[in-house]
Amino acid sequence: MPDVKGPTVTLGFDTIMIALAVVLAAMGVLVAIVKGIEAWKKISLRDRVAKLEQRMDKVDDRLEAGKRRFKSQSDDMGQILMTLHNLQLHFITGNDHELLKESNEKLTAYMNARAARDAEEI
Repeated sequence: MPDVKGPTVTLGFDTIMIALAVVLAAMGVLVAIVKGIEAWKKISLRDRVAKLEQRMDKVDDRLEAGKRRFKSQSDDMGQILMTLHNLQLHFITGNDHELLKESNEKLTAYMNARAARDAEEI
């Protein structure tokens, strides 16, 4: 029977260098993939933070509008209470027409100022 020998592999310097180059290239690809994923996450977080900041600004605007509306309603309520108080005094005592006239003038002035302020806001 003839003696058949297969190919022989020698681990020379060139073979080791090629193997190291392949391993380094594979590591480089893995590092690039990991860095890309980290960058994508950072971009995603920046977008989310930017969107949250926009929503916070909108909420702040609505809060300020609510505060202005509440102040306006509070001023209106003060005028209503003052007028009702003067009317009750008039009904109880049956006099003090001057107080009613003064109250009417104040209420009219307030309503005119309120209408002008509302027109400016529009």
